Amino acid sequence: MPSVPKKLRVSVVIPTLNEERVIGRTIRNLRSYLPKDVEIIVADGGSTDFTTLIASKLGAKLAKGKAKTVGAGRNAGAAMAKGDLLWFVDADTFPTKDFYDRMLAIFNDPKIVGVGCHIMPEHLGPMRKTFFYFLNMIVASTVFLGRPNVAGSCVAYRKKDFDAINGFDTETHSAEDMDLTQRISKRGRVAFFFHVVVPTSDRRVHKLGLVGLMQDWTRASIMYIQGRKTASYYAPR
Repeated sequence: MPSVPKKLRVSVVIPTLNEERVIGRTIRNLRSYLPKDVEIIVADGGSTDFTTLIASKLGAKLAKGKAKTVGAGRNAGAAMAKGDLLWFVDADTFPTKDFYDRMLAIFNDPKIVGVGCHIMPEHLGPMRKTFFYFLNMIVASTVFLGRPNVAGSCVAYRKKDFDAINGFDTETHSAEDMDLTQRISKRGRVAFFFHVVVPTSDRRVHKLGLVGLMQDWTRASIMYIQGRKTASYYAPR
């Protein structure tokens, strides 16, 4: 008889810093479909608002610290996690049950070390939707070509492989997701669900505009390729 796949435990890690406006929606969205045994960890970088209070009241575990970068925050949450899979979700991102179900299924393949998906900001007009669709096409192509560059706003990794490469770079303020995905891909295959669309906040678009976002992402990508670490990140995290 074929062996029954092991039931994989999932830990959700949400890095935060003054996210009281959105953290409640994010956790409630996850709780609406996640099994009760799935832990949600809010890794807070020193919020001065009600982020941690809201998260705690909604049943999330807290990893408190003074993380200076989003990578350090994610690592702090991962260190507390008990799951076989680490599912990183940004505080303003609202993953679907479809992503969760497909994520569990694909990780039954032991060759898979990570999986990301199509991310789309909310409340966009047709032109801006086309722009982000094109960006997601670029991400999908990097995965197809074996040089994955998957956004950290909704991505999952096998914990043993994440730990083996020492997690995210804690010193850089951006491109930490690109760096980790490319390092972990040396241990196995990173997958990408292009037809699974996960909504995220449109606040980055409102703050910087499309041109500003492209300039910031391009700057971060060039510095990463050059082996330089960024000391700032202009878009809201």
